[in-house]
Order: sequence, then structure tokens, then C-alpha cells
Amino acid sequence: MLRLVRQTEKAADGDLSLDWLEPFGTERRFKAGEVVFRKGDEASEMFYVKSGRYRVVEPDIEVGTGAVVGELGLLSPGNLRTGSLVCVESGTALSIAYSDVKQLYYQNPEFGFYFLKL
Repeated sequence: MLRLVRQTEKAADGDLSLDWLEPFGTERRFKAGEVVFRKGDEASEMFYVKSGRYRVVEPDIEVGTGAVVGELGLLSPGNLRTGSLVCVESGTALSIAYSDVKQLYYQNPEFGFYFLKL
């Protein structure tokens, strides 16, 4: 229990590299102009951007390498997308199923706190 408390305190204070998520996801390639998902679509996965640039159309936010996007669908009523995501500059993103995200949330305190901060 003490070890868990120390890990939790460390996680709450630090930044977390998400490179370790690689084995839990599937790499997907996107081309400029491609719609990754649309607002209102049923959501079953989030994305960790490995390269390229993307834009969340609503509310017009650009995301790039190292960003996590699509996580709100896990928390939204009915698991629906809250915005559309369009690829601006070709790149790759790691697709991680919500079922894996839920499992990682409970198994890794650092990831859990990172997810809460999002």
C-alpha cells in the first residue's frame, strides 16, 4: 500500500511519456485531409499522435506529436464523439481501444493520473 501511495504521489507531480503505450495499440496512418472521426460518431478508441498534425474541428484546436485525442468519447454520454478530428499533415497515430484504456487506468497509477489531467 505504501508503494502504491508513493507511485501515486510521483505520478501526480510528474509528466508521463506515453511511449510505453505502443504494445497496447495499433498504428494507423492518416493522409492530409482524411477525417479520423466525426462529431457524434460512436467512440471506441482514443489516439496517441506519433507524427503529423491533426485538427479537432470543434473547437478548432490543433494537435501534434505526443498528444492524446479522442479520450472524451470514453467519458461522454453514450460514448459519442464530442468533436471531429481531421488530419492536416500526413502522419501516424496509435489507436488504443477503450477497453485497454480502462484496464491501463487501473493498473498504472501514472497513466491514471495523466488521464485524469487530460
